[in-house]
Amino acid sequence: MQGVDPAWLPDRAFRPIGTRRTLIRGAGPLVDTVHGEVARACEQFGGRVERDAAPGPFDLVLELTGEDSSEAFAVERETGRTTVTASGGSGLLYGLFHLVRLGEAAFQGSYGRVEHRPESALRMLDHWDNVAVHPVMGQVERGYAGGSLFWADGRARGELLGRVRAYGRLLAACGINAVAVNNVNVHAAEARLLTDRIGEVAAIAGALRPYGIRVHLSVTFAAPMVLGGLQTADPLDEGVRGWWAETTSRVYEAIPDFGGYVVKADSEGQPGPFAYGRSHADGANMLAAALTASDSGSAAGFGGTVHWRAFVYDHRQDWRDRTTDRARAAYDQFVPLDGEFADNAVLQVKHGPMDFQVREPVSPLIGAMPRTRLAVEMQATQEYTGQQRHVCWLGPMWSEVLRFRPGGP
Repeated sequence: MQGVDPAWLPDRAFRPIGTRRTLIRGAGPLVDTVHGEVARACEQFGGRVERDAAPGPFDLVLELTGEDSSEAFAVERETGRTTVTASGGSGLLYGLFHLVRLGEAAFQGSYGRVEHRPESALRMLDHWDNVAVHPVMGQVERGYAGGSLFWADGRARGELLGRVRAYGRLLAACGINAVAVNNVNVHAAEARLLTDRIGEVAAIAGALRPYGIRVHLSVTFAAPMVLGGLQTADPLDEGVRGWWAETTSRVYEAIPDFGGYVVKADSEGQPGPFAYGRSHADGANMLAAALTASDSGSAAGFGGTVHWRAFVYDHRQDWRDRTTDRARAAYDQFVPLDGEFADNAVLQVKHGPMDFQVREPVSPLIGAMPRTRLAVEMQATQEYTGQQRHVCWLGPMWSEVLRFRPGGP
């Protein structure tokens, strides 16, 4: 696509595949994506690709062997042929990108079957993008690298969604499988994405779907009041629970593979369950129930997940008050709730106990809730590491955090 930097997927990266004879077996949207990638490479570099043909003199075989949602794949090479097999479409797509990374090495020598599978099931990017330009934070909160990929002039980019598809391609090539498309600090315009503007989110989801990426939406906890005209957002109120269930059902009508909600509650002025004397587990479980309530008969219902952020502290505290320990705020709030969150609720924990500082110890919350699903949140934007005015390689810090074992070696 013109005007889009190919980043780590330049055309030349596909030359080793594009010069060879490839057979693709299987059906489904992601297999179609795999076929499109190989066909485009062959058109450029003189190779040939066939779909579901009889065995023949092929250099590469990409085969879907099942119909599940697995992201694993296997690679082997013998008698001059490289074969990638996967039981799920995402796995086959990841297998293709694995070969792209290997380059010519993927077609040299012989080796037995090597299996690859993701270490973590969820690999997600949260975008702090505003639909309407915020007077202080701008189009992207803590954004130092330009405007939003998803939103412009107060609406979805429309004809520019080709850029979103190109972005999804880059993300899939490095294993990302989920994206939240708006800021966790949900303002008036962004709140409406949940209801009358869900069609714009559906358009973005359509651009990302060919690369196996599920769209998530940041929502305000006060949505029943802000959007539904209710007098309360109490998570134990039957009217509130019914509103969320009905609204979520309409979301899935528009986006059948919708990933779920991201929620920042009782934090830095955002509304939450504390206003009603309820716990964070009460709030998260209400949304978790809405994301599983389906008429499909499936035990998993809609299959959605609520990502409940653990970034909760008193942002109005007097910093001279040494009896208030800011660093242990999330620990104090959430550890007593261990085991109370629904199975499809994920507690999203910042990697350190403060707020993405240049150096922090690993958050003690990560090792203190063994009966709760946790996700570690790290910051790619350089809010505290130079605001993109200074070179800062974040990889070593992320690696240090992800390799840390709270229980010891």
